[in-house]
Amino acid sequence: CPDHEKAVNPEAEDEPWHSDPGPMDNYYFPDYSRNSCGYGWDYPAWMGSSAYEKHYLFRQGKECCSKFFPSVSNCPYENEEQLGYHWTKYEENKDNLHDMNIKYNHTYYPDLNSGTCVNGSDFPPWMASDTDFKRLYLFKRPDGCCKQWFTDWDLEGCMNSIVQGKYAELPCATNRPECNHTSTATNVTEVLRAMWYPDIDGNKCKNDGQVPSWMLEDDYTQWYLFNTRAQCCAAFGYC
Repeated sequence: CPDHEKAVNPEAEDEPWHSDPGPMDNYYFPDYSRNSCGYGWDYPAWMGSSAYEKHYLFRQGKECCSKFFPSVSNCPYENEEQLGYHWTKYEENKDNLHDMNIKYNHTYYPDLNSGTCVNGSDFPPWMASDTDFKRLYLFKRPDGCCKQWFTDWDLEGCMNSIVQGKYAELPCATNRPECNHTSTATNVTEVLRAMWYPDIDGNKCKNDGQVPSWMLEDDYTQWYLFNTRAQCCAAFGYC
């Protein structure tokens, strides 16, 4: 029988070559490892070639879900647009000795204790331990993080209370190769004592270096020590 179904983009297989310097188009596609439909341009390469694109790539999430996962309630499991690379363009009429602009690549991750998302790269290492965890926990926009984790809880509250975390290092200008903001901690205890912690008796967050010794133990640091005052306040309801 003739196939009358049309592809969303019959040239999808060529996008990685023809899209530069802009990003490729985003599509909904069946992600069998998650038993749901994903969204982005990181779909398996074969889905965009040999006429498979008409069967596996979709503009609307409901089209993908109804075809491949009609009985799955959490479909699609992601709706955040996947973006391309960031680059810095040279500005006209700017002295060559001046630093170029820095493009900040924000990262948001969920903090279930505070019921909102954090803007920073101080997320637990396991959130970036593999590709599936990165897609599930790390986001480039606050709405993507809040929709994924707090839609059923308090989506509006999440969007209105994004917590400012800490970034591991300050980005360098692209024309400053000698710049190096990376620091190595030689005294872990000293670094921990410099973090924010909750004063349980005083109902406030402190950063005075007087962290109780029990909060420095491995089982408690992730729950009681914070990089910023905002994180501590959000977790304990102080401030």
